[in-house]
Amino acid sequence: MTNMIDRVRTWFERRARRARRLKEERDFALLNERKARRVPEQGLDLARARYFLARKQTSAAIEALKEEIRYFPDNAEARALLAGIDKPAEDPKAVSSDPEFLEIYEVARKYTMLWPKRLASLFERAKDVCARGVPGNFVECGVAAGGSSALLATVLSRKSKEPRKLFSCDTFEGMPAPTEADRHGTLDAMQVGWGAGTCAAPIDSLMEACRTLGVESYVEPLKGLFSETLPVHREHIGQIAFLHMDGDWYESTRDILLNLYDQVAVGGIIQIDDYGFWEGCRRAVTEFVEARNIKLDLHQIDETGVWFVKPAN
Repeated sequence: MTNMIDRVRTWFERRARRARRLKEERDFALLNERKARRVPEQGLDLARARYFLARKQTSAAIEALKEEIRYFPDNAEARALLAGIDKPAEDPKAVSSDPEFLEIYEVARKYTMLWPKRLASLFERAKDVCARGVPGNFVECGVAAGGSSALLATVLSRKSKEPRKLFSCDTFEGMPAPTEADRHGTLDAMQVGWGAGTCAAPIDSLMEACRTLGVESYVEPLKGLFSETLPVHREHIGQIAFLHMDGDWYESTRDILLNLYDQVAVGGIIQIDDYGFWEGCRRAVTEFVEARNIKLDLHQIDETGVWFVKPAN
């Protein structure tokens, strides 16, 4: 009799847990639908952060809280929660011992979703382009709050032997809508929690990051969807020495490559942030290089980022 009671109790407990989980998932889906409207709403990203924390996704929670505070700096609850968990996912000193990188990182980290390894790679690759005198400007497609743009502009200002600019391209209103191609494993982008409207920050955030490092005069923001801005501004951008692709989605990645790849100088460097995470990004790169018969020598940075030198072919 006791065993029967225990089995019934266990069945009810499992059913209750499943019901709670389904309700949380429905509530999270509603949060993501509100986020996709691209209208800043106080408390929305704070609620997303709590969902991430409940699932031990601390890095995602940190980024959601940063997004909350960018638009609602007086949200004391979000600030207090962030202060308690805001620790780098990686130790930057274990990634790089370069004091110049660590100096720039301390500013950039407040304005970026990139982990130290990918930021250190941007730093080293940008320095290399300048040291080799590869001709052209720098371009970043996918800016978010502006930390990686500020880092690139700082390298450009300190290391370049020739005049260059950094073109920072973004909607500055959050991510566009993903497609069916934009998945991570079995989950679509909205289920992951970083779908339409996320990674939002105004141009003011980009320029604040750059002013903090004294490099705002090197940066030109280009606001809008890549499919709309890149064809119009290609000639203005000119030759490219360094291209940072952080567009996440299949269509965004394809738009970057179709519009800008041919302008990257031979020997120039392209770093792709989302290659190892979003299937759509990886598919867009694969389709492009196969259609062009381009042989890439990909260098892996971490589980998601890669870079390569543009080959002569």
